[in-house]
Amino acid sequence: MSHHLAPALIGAATLAPCGVFGVGYVTMATAGVVAMRRGGFHSSSDALLVAWIGMAAFAVYGVALIVAARSYWLRTSSARRTRIGAQ
Repeated sequence: MSHHLAPALIGAATLAPCGVFGVGYVTMATAGVVAMRRGGFHSSSDALLVAWIGMAAFAVYGVALIVAARSYWLRTSSARRTRIGAQ
């Protein structure tokens, strides 16, 4: 694996799980299974809206990083094999 993938893999390893589990938690908060504290927001529904936006963004960006890193890895590893085989 190329050292060029390290930033994407680190980002994916942190953002994707946080976003996916966060979406699960926000889903439970929306259903009323768990309580959403309002924190610094005017209401709990404002906090819930911001949580949905943030967690969805984390999940989408994390999964996109995984897909991009895998695509890059597959493209560069096949090129590397072709170069090695041609020598």
